[in-house]
Amino acid sequence: MNARILLVGKVPEIMDAVADELRDLGLDITGSTEPDAVFDARAFDVAAFGGGLRGPSGDRIKRDLLRANPALRVLDVQAPTAAHQVATALEGASDPDAVDLAAYCARIGYAGPLEPTLDVLRALIAHHIAAIAFESFDVLTGKGVDVAPTAVDAKLIGARRGGYCFEQNGLFRRVLKTIGFDVEPLLGRVRWMLAPGAPPSGRTHMVLRVMLDGRPWLADVGFGSAVPTSPLRLDATAPQKTVHETYRIIPFGGPLLLQAEVAGRWMPVYQIDPSPVLEIDWVIGNWFTATHPSSHFRHRLIAARSTPEARHVLLENRLTIRPAGGGAAERRYLDADGIEQALADIFGLPVEPGWRAAIERAAQAPRA
Repeated sequence: MNARILLVGKVPEIMDAVADELRDLGLDITGSTEPDAVFDARAFDVAAFGGGLRGPSGDRIKRDLLRANPALRVLDVQAPTAAHQVATALEGASDPDAVDLAAYCARIGYAGPLEPTLDVLRALIAHHIAAIAFESFDVLTGKGVDVAPTAVDAKLIGARRGGYCFEQNGLFRRVLKTIGFDVEPLLGRVRWMLAPGAPPSGRTHMVLRVMLDGRPWLADVGFGSAVPTSPLRLDATAPQKTVHETYRIIPFGGPLLLQAEVAGRWMPVYQIDPSPVLEIDWVIGNWFTATHPSSHFRHRLIAARSTPEARHVLLENRLTIRPAGGGAAERRYLDADGIEQALADIFGLPVEPGWRAAIERAAQAPRA
C-alpha cells in the first residue's frame, strides 16, 4: 500500500494515535488539526476526516480538496476504528454500506427527490414504515437474523419481507448515507409497555441520529407499534406532533428518554444512549435479541405497519387498528387462517409455509 494519506481531525492526541497505527502498517501519513490549513490536494490519494469535523467546516475542506483533485478518495472515520477504516479502504474492499437506491425506492413506493434535506427524510420515513412491515418471524421460527447488508437487502428489498430494528434501521442508515445524509447509529433500552418498576432492559434497540443544518434528529423506522412516524428533534424537550402520537424527548440522566402521549399520559417508549456505536455493538445486540431465551420475539408473534391513515398491530391473535388522529381503536381476534390472511393483506408479507406452526400457536393464545 503506497497511498499518500491526509488525516484531518481536531484533537492532536487522537490524531497521533491514529497516525501511529497507520504508520505501523507502513503507510505514508500527513496529519493536521488545523481546519483552516491549506493542503495541496494533488499530494494525496486519500483524505480521512475525523468525527470532530462533521458538518460545515469539514464539508468546506472536502469541497476544496475535491475541486483541486477530483480523483482524491475522501473518507469519514471514527476515532476507535479510523485506522481499520483507512486500511480497509486501501485494500480495495467493496463499500460495506452500498445499497441499490433504485430498488429500495421501488420497494417503498417513493419517487421523490433524493437529497439530504428534512423534507426528504420525513418522506422516506413515512414511505418506509408504510411499505416494510415490522415483523420477527425469523426469530420466532428459530431461523435467526443475519444483519449483514447483503442479507438484509435480499430479505427486506428482494424478498419483500419485513424485519425488526437492526434490519430496518440498518438498511435505512445505509440508504440515508448513500443519499448524503450525515447519519450515525445509536442504541437504546426499550421501555414500551414494561411493567412499572421493571428492571432495565439491554441496549437492544437501534435508532439513527441524523444531523441537519447542525441540529440532531431522531430517525427510527424499526419500532413496531409505537414507531415515530416523523423525524424528531433530539435537542428539544417540547412536545412534537406526528400524524399519530405526540412525542417528546427529555434528558434522563445520561441518556435521552423518548415518550409518547397516550390517553393524556406521557408513556416511556425507549431510552437512547447518545454515544455513537460501532457495527460490532449492534451485531451483539441483534444476537441477544434473536437468540436469548428472555427475548419476547422468540415467544410471541408480532407484526406492525403504520400508514398515514392508521397503525396496524398484530400481537399473537389480536389485531388492533388505531386510526390516525386519536379515533377509537378497532380490535378483533383471529384464528390461524385469519392471521395468515392479515399478514398477507394488511402487513404485505409473503407468508411462508414454515410460519404455519407459529401461527397456529398464536391463534391459541389467551384472549384478554
